[in-house]
Amino acid sequence: MSNIQMILHPQENASVSANLLFVTASKFEEDARTASQTHPYAEFFYVLRGELDFEVEGELFSLKEDDLLVVNPDAAHREQQRGTGAAEYVSLGVEGIFLDPDSSGMWSGSCLLHCRAMRSEARFFLRLLLSELERRQRDYEKLCLFAFESLLLCMRRVHPKEFAISAPKRTARECSAIKRYIDVHFRDPISLDHLAKVCGLNKYYLAHAFREYIGMSPINYLNARRVEEARRLLCSTNDSISQIAKTVGFSSQSYFAQVFQKSTGESPGEFRKHRRKSRQNKSE
Repeated sequence: MSNIQMILHPQENASVSANLLFVTASKFEEDARTASQTHPYAEFFYVLRGELDFEVEGELFSLKEDDLLVVNPDAAHREQQRGTGAAEYVSLGVEGIFLDPDSSGMWSGSCLLHCRAMRSEARFFLRLLLSELERRQRDYEKLCLFAFESLLLCMRRVHPKEFAISAPKRTARECSAIKRYIDVHFRDPISLDHLAKVCGLNKYYLAHAFREYIGMSPINYLNARRVEEARRLLCSTNDSISQIAKTVGFSSQSYFAQVFQKSTGESPGEFRKHRRKSRQNKSE
């Protein structure tokens, strides 16, 4: 379909210019799955029947009938059938909007909304969108705009805090790409200068934008990712603490211990001792 341009008014004293790119109805058969993908636009997934699992930026969401998952621009995601039988859903692609579920201004990959309280309204407007885009009769663009904005308003009525829409963050794509880069390469030597070269931004601007949209600085996120992996290794291996520090990318054991203590409230040795004792108590 050709883009349908619209001015949305999801919040008082605010307007957002957006394009409705597509509306499609899809059916997922048993054991079906898609490859991980990203888009420069937001994508809405509304489940009509069955159950689906969505993974967005590494976070798993299990959707049932009348659940809506909004995936923000540039967030890596994939879906797969859950349970037996076919699952059906409607997807909408919308360019020019960004969902801020915490109203914090920080970057977020997605937001899950339960829409059973507005099931009739949501399904009515989705059917109207699908019908108008298929038949394309006179004034179908106006009806599509009415249906989509009405759908947003109904969702906002049920989820007033979570459903905050704004224009996309100007550097959300770069910040999202850096986040994914760190997730993959956190074991490697990484500096702020290196990350700036990866995304083509000034390092000071990158640090400011990343903190604003992700909620912490790039280096703090890197350390958090390394600590997360270190926790797993401390619980699942007998590797020495110095070896684990090296494996997850820390340049020295002392710096690793300092970052780990600040993050968890325990030293790496204390963390391992307490987790092993906990597992032992559960097995007795």
